[in-house]
Amino acid sequence: MHKHQEQEIGQLDHSKLKGILKTGTIFVVVISIFIIAFLGVFFPNKSELVIEIEKNYFKVDDQRIEFDKQLKHSLIQYHNKLITEENLLSDLKTQIPLIISLTKSSEVLKKEYEEALENEKLFGFRNVKVFFSHLGMPVVALALGVLLLFLFFKEKNFFFRKVILSFSLVGLIVGLFYLIWVFYPSPDVPQWAYIVLLFLFSIVGTTIAYIITRYMYKLSKIDLVFKMNNLLHYINFDIKRKYIRKQDRKEYLVDFLSEIDKIYEEK
Repeated sequence: MHKHQEQEIGQLDHSKLKGILKTGTIFVVVISIFIIAFLGVFFPNKSELVIEIEKNYFKVDDQRIEFDKQLKHSLIQYHNKLITEENLLSDLKTQIPLIISLTKSSEVLKKEYEEALENEKLFGFRNVKVFFSHLGMPVVALALGVLLLFLFFKEKNFFFRKVILSFSLVGLIVGLFYLIWVFYPSPDVPQWAYIVLLFLFSIVGTTIAYIITRYMYKLSKIDLVFKMNNLLHYINFDIKRKYIRKQDRKEYLVDFLSEIDKIYEEK
């Protein structure tokens, strides 16, 4: 008696643990999708390093442009005989070395700036912010597509099954299409071939998702059948033996089997 009770308690604890794990997993997945969808908002448009290098580069380059304008202005003035040759030569001696020096500095800073921008890139996107901004919606679409696929297998109404499956396929194909594009945005093939490949991979991925989801749904049904069998065994044997009087057991068994037949007829 005590051993049987301990087994029942153990089964209840195991079921509770499974329920907690399932709930926890779903919670983590939902939160992760939510975070990915909005993660791009929290990143700056440019890193502090890029901003600093950009600031220095533009400052030096603006100075170079300004001295270059001044030199051109002196040449125009000399051409219009507004200044003497001596004044022009003085301006040339002063400004040309400065322009050369600023040009060299500008080229060095420009190279550093381009390298900093290149280091900021992620999967071909300008920076992390742009990457996550493009990643969020495909992940959400894909997650909704998978969720609707589970609902499709559980739904019994034929019309709603078609509606749910249609939205699920749209979410899966669109989500996979842009998810692949996010991680491989710069193909080495012609644009039309790249788009065709994206659609093909999306359809293949959707088919795989459909097969996996159907398999998981069947596993859950098998698990449910086992639980039903355990429940029926408990009702048919344990309850009958413990709580039904011996003279009433035959009538109880007939009524019990009759109810079971009704359940299977409804299915």
